[in-house]
Amino acid sequence: MTYPKECAVFFVHSNNSWQDLNFCNQISSDLKFKSCQELLEWTKNTAHSLGYVIVTRRSKAYGNGFVHTIILICDHGREYKPKEYTCRASGSKRTNCQFQLEGKYSKEHDKWMLRVICDEHNHPPTQHMEGHPFARWLSVDETRLVDNLTRKNVASREILSTLKVQNENNVSTIKTIYNAQQKIRMHEQAGRTPIQVVMSLLHTNDYVYEFTTRDSNELENLFFVHPTSWKIWRAFPHVLIIDAMYKTNKYNKPLVQIVGMTSTQKTFSVGFSFIHREKEANYTCVLNCLNSTLDTCMHPRVIIIDIELALINACETVFPDAARLLCRWHIEQNILKHCNKIIMLEDDRCSFRSLWNLLVESPTLMDYTENYMQLQSMLIKYPHKLVF
Repeated sequence: MTYPKECAVFFVHSNNSWQDLNFCNQISSDLKFKSCQELLEWTKNTAHSLGYVIVTRRSKAYGNGFVHTIILICDHGREYKPKEYTCRASGSKRTNCQFQLEGKYSKEHDKWMLRVICDEHNHPPTQHMEGHPFARWLSVDETRLVDNLTRKNVASREILSTLKVQNENNVSTIKTIYNAQQKIRMHEQAGRTPIQVVMSLLHTNDYVYEFTTRDSNELENLFFVHPTSWKIWRAFPHVLIIDAMYKTNKYNKPLVQIVGMTSTQKTFSVGFSFIHREKEANYTCVLNCLNSTLDTCMHPRVIIIDIELALINACETVFPDAARLLCRWHIEQNILKHCNKIIMLEDDRCSFRSLWNLLVESPTLMDYTENYMQLQSMLIKYPHKLVF
């Protein structure tokens, strides 16, 4: 096994032990630290530069909670105790390394001091620290940056790219970002349930929201609108697009997305709603909440929906004067799904898709009639399977 040249002058190898001479020589009675955090940073950074990783074994505190002593050991310290009942082949980096330091607060100097308890390792220094978990730990500033970008809904991969741009030596992985974000979420929850966290966020960020609960106090429907979306929605309430999505959360509650359209034919998200079931009562509750946000504004004149009877009936109840249109994308997907099972030749499939698009895009009634006749003539070979 080869070791890095820069470590050769710092360690003495004898009887399977590696003595850290450079590290121990730097620790003297003159070495004092203003705080425990400063002591830890100096110790870990110095050990890291020499190919070792130092971790905290335990600490001692006074009755008021002030920590006055910390014991630091090598990350290979302590013995590995495998589980008795496991079928997995497991291992550990623990080798019962005896290297140990003690950091202690001195009342006389009002400083922290460091002393060596054992200066020997039972393993060589790590040659490439890039593969060690310590090298992937985020600094305080990097953790703060991850927190800020996460709150701004920046994608995890973009956060990782930003960290690597700011620090060329950063070797963090996407898993590091995920772990940091999980810690942020756990800190935000502070013992609260996920629903309590959601309600707090909606209230803090001035969302327009309504919710209903069941007899068991279980959440049934949750409707919410962003403040900016609320202003745009009241300015352009003429067109609505409503659809339900699935598998968006671990509670298996359908998510209803409500989309509007501006006068320049640009779409925007009006609001969202988690519902307990796709029943007419649930959809009616959501649309009533949406209707209440309009107040005295004009009501929708066109609603585009999927062919879902519960939603169709709810729209007729809440917005009876609005024209209801079926979503063209859903219609096309449904037709192509069934036609691909019947039309076996690829050339016929291409012809069908081309003629179907011409029919849908017909600008006038005359063009529509002509395109419809062409599509019928193409499908004449399937008289009992496809009917238009």
